[in-house]
Amino acid sequence: MMKLGKSMNLEELFEPLLCACRRRWRRRQPLLLLSLQTGEIAYFESEVLSWQEMLDEAYLADMHSLTDALRELLLQHEVEEEAAVLLLPAAEALYSEQLLLPSMQRRDLQAALMWELQQSAPWAETSYSYSFEANAVGEADEQQYQVTYTALSDTYQAELEQLCSSLLLKLQGIWLGKVTLDAAATAWFAGKPLPPVYRQQQKNLQSVAATFGRWLPKVSCAVFALALLAYGSALGGCYLAQHNLQKVEQKLKQYEVWEQRIQESEAMERSCQHLEKLLAAAPKASKEANGEVERICRQMLPGCWLTALEYGGTKKPLFLQGRAVDALALESLVEQLQKCGYYSRVELLQSEQQGNTIAYKLKLELKEGKK
Repeated sequence: MMKLGKSMNLEELFEPLLCACRRRWRRRQPLLLLSLQTGEIAYFESEVLSWQEMLDEAYLADMHSLTDALRELLLQHEVEEEAAVLLLPAAEALYSEQLLLPSMQRRDLQAALMWELQQSAPWAETSYSYSFEANAVGEADEQQYQVTYTALSDTYQAELEQLCSSLLLKLQGIWLGKVTLDAAATAWFAGKPLPPVYRQQQKNLQSVAATFGRWLPKVSCAVFALALLAYGSALGGCYLAQHNLQKVEQKLKQYEVWEQRIQESEAMERSCQHLEKLLAAAPKASKEANGEVERICRQMLPGCWLTALEYGGTKKPLFLQGRAVDALALESLVEQLQKCGYYSRVELLQSEQQGNTIAYKLKLELKEGKK
């Protein structure tokens, strides 16, 4: 397509950046392409064709049948909701003509096309939209433009929008003019803009629309530049906040050791309180049993605590039940009981992982002469 006019404007200056932004957004979005001209359907994920189908021509003639057929097809392929969709409308629903016009600026060409459409389009002048393409023909000194313009009625456009809404799809554009599914997909994922569609207005509003149309690209580019600046400032703020958060996390790590020691101390205190309750509940707690409890409490290490004690007398084994934070803590407790000199044998009868702790049972045999 030939660009009309020779002056560089802000829209053309920012177009490479806009193209890169569009490409980056589009390649992450699933895309459904539907041609109502041929009945072809293509679905892309991450720029790769996932599947392609061909609808029967009978469905294309009726919008309700088309909706039902598409809904069944989308459910079959598990297409996610709010997927982007591009529509290529049926040729018979469009009005298209070709003109040969002299070289002129784009706004003048658009004004000429609006007048042509008002004379030839089969709809009221406020009830349709249009798009056009202009290609240079002839020699440089006698250059002309071959213009192809296509119009779409508001009624048919509303039907297409309702079709997408019923299927829970997000309509991205209605491609006016002749284009294949492959060409449309290539242009979409390359970040190219969709062909601009202009709204046909009443004659008394044409001058206002033309003025607004001339300033709209410049205002849009200025707004886009401000948005980029705001985005850069927000991004810098995020990096600063992340840096401060890392500093706080480093400081918190210094207190993890003390927190662990406090937890072990609290666990030890709970263990002693539990043993005191067990002794208080015993109907006939002997002096020997009380002494054994005190002796065992002195041998307990951080990370281990008792939950039950079975004492049968001075000549019978002593059975301990408790919990440990890990296998290393349990192993240290067994070694401590063996080294203390009060027991001739310390045997680990059972150890089992229960949640975040290890439940254990020990058998202690008191040395002769030890009380």
